[in-house]
Amino acid sequence: MVRDYLRRMAWLVAGLAVSALGITLMLQANVGLEPWSVLQQGLSETLGITYGTASMIVGAVAIGAAMLCGESFGFGTVINIILCAVFIDGLLWLGWIPQMTSLLPGVGMLLVGLELLALGTWMYMKSALGAGPRDALMVALARRTGRSVGLCRATVEIFVIVAGFLLGGQVGIGTVISALGLGSLFNINFHLLHFRAAELHQENIAETLRNLRRGRQEEE
Repeated sequence: MVRDYLRRMAWLVAGLAVSALGITLMLQANVGLEPWSVLQQGLSETLGITYGTASMIVGAVAIGAAMLCGESFGFGTVINIILCAVFIDGLLWLGWIPQMTSLLPGVGMLLVGLELLALGTWMYMKSALGAGPRDALMVALARRTGRSVGLCRATVEIFVIVAGFLLGGQVGIGTVISALGLGSLFNINFHLLHFRAAELHQENIAETLRNLRRGRQEEE
């Protein structure tokens, strides 16, 4: 049991590292950001904090709102909020990824970043240790309102783009590409990887603790 959780934790951490690399590439592409990144960059600019810190704040608010709507979360959700932010800030601090200054290379870098984000999401979702904070919020809103997850996502993303833009976040052709294409890119990747996200149960914290306790009892 413990070995299984260690394996799943490895998938989670690796997925967050890949996702962080993808987000960093999108930031450095300099052609406009995906919706949540617009908000996080706007917060970063307005409050004078790092992008990673802004990401943690937004993630914490998202999961807090999901909890108010009755949604639970897992250890993976908490680790997602913290570790992805640390990875992004670390990559930006190292300066290994140059910022693009023209459109075509920028769009190319954005597309690579989007693909890495999709792959990273598959990896950490595969761990089944809890949905990402923003995904948990979408599910919670869909359950509370009775609307589809897609409609809730579109509505929230319009709000975060506007809020992020007003705070100074970068909106451009990359924002349009991300908003229109990211969902399809996820679907294509999940199909090719034979991954059925909707059928995979994401453990909440109580379930994980209960399973670990049961595993310890069985070993004794």
